[in-house]
Amino acid sequence: MITLIPLLLACTESSNDAIGSQVETAIAETITAHGTPTQLPGIEFGPPATSIFCPDCQLVEVTGVVDGDTIDTSIGRVRFFGVDTPERGEGCFTEASEFTRLLVGSQVRLEDGPRLEDTYGRRLAYIFDWSGNSIDVQLIAAGFAKAWTGDGQHKDVLVDLEDSAKANHAGCLWAGYSSTSSSDYDPTGLDRDCGDFATWKEANDFFIAAGGPNSDSHRLDGDHDGVPCQSLR
Repeated sequence: MITLIPLLLACTESSNDAIGSQVETAIAETITAHGTPTQLPGIEFGPPATSIFCPDCQLVEVTGVVDGDTIDTSIGRVRFFGVDTPERGEGCFTEASEFTRLLVGSQVRLEDGPRLEDTYGRRLAYIFDWSGNSIDVQLIAAGFAKAWTGDGQHKDVLVDLEDSAKANHAGCLWAGYSSTSSSDYDPTGLDRDCGDFATWKEANDFFIAAGGPNSDSHRLDGDHDGVPCQSLR
């Protein structure tokens, strides 16, 4: 299990200084359980590399930030493979989007996952800053994103990071999180994914409470057969 130091800054702070310190914390604390710190090539000071590091991945220009998990680049729109951030109108949307804006800068590096496009035809890729530090990792570690649990070569690392972020009440998503609170199963609360549940029964109980197959607002029934989270069965 990865140990994260809880972030000391409130997630409602939006200044570059506040978010900048969260970036450094997110980088520095994600390598604890995944090996020794890695020094960035040619850099003698500053935070170590994140637990997922790709300094030689394809470098592209950033032309815009759509939201916390989608950016526009010189090769088109790219959706982050490893994370989900809040949608517009949900809590933490603005903070996640601003955090991503600061992390991506003017250039990012892309690493392909097992699927190159999502269902909307957008390019899918793990995203790294120009130096090779994983932005997916930093978003999750800082409490602005949830890990994608479906597939991907970095899935296990990112899921572990989310567990640590929850335990340490990191960022906007997990500031009020409690693994024993009834809000875990509040169908009107935080968006839930199958990876949030320990057993299929928990997932199914939540699925039914949220409206079942006729109102799958949390998108737990991917193949629309009326049975949620079949990977947990």
